[in-house]
Amino acid sequence: MVEKVIITNKKVSFKDGMVHSILSHSYIVFFMAVIFGAIFHTIFNFKIFSNSLYQYIGFILIIIGSLLIYWAQYSSGHFKKEIEEERTIEDFERGPYKYSRNPTHIGLTIMNIGLVIVLNSFFMLVFIIIASFITKLIFLKEEERLLEEKYGKPYVDYKKKVGMWI
Repeated sequence: MVEKVIITNKKVSFKDGMVHSILSHSYIVFFMAVIFGAIFHTIFNFKIFSNSLYQYIGFILIIIGSLLIYWAQYSSGHFKKEIEEERTIEDFERGPYKYSRNPTHIGLTIMNIGLVIVLNSFFMLVFIIIASFITKLIFLKEEERLLEEKYGKPYVDYKKKVGMWI
């Protein structure tokens, strides 16, 4: 990683890629939740639903979660500005980020719950819930600390205005 110094109204040292590194670790937690859920489901095979109609709902949730992730990634991809420009609160309120500070994680959670429903797996549900809490308490908290360090007051104002999940 290359270290860059961002100069705004205060001097802050910031390593490029740190936020993405933290987010990738949170995605790994979700991936491991699916793996452990599948292992426990295979061993114990405890089902949640008795009606297969719920599988259609699961597929719909997978599609909705995927679309939300795409929308969030598309919106954040258009966030780039010149380093010298000051940020405003409006810079952070693009696409789904107007409603949530973490739409990618909401989409990922929705997708995984859809997978839980499709596979009808109690244990996968348990592990996905645990992964959501771990992600929120550890990784998203650290991501927000780094974003506050990088962007300062505009990001703090954005945090006050927009909730972490919804």
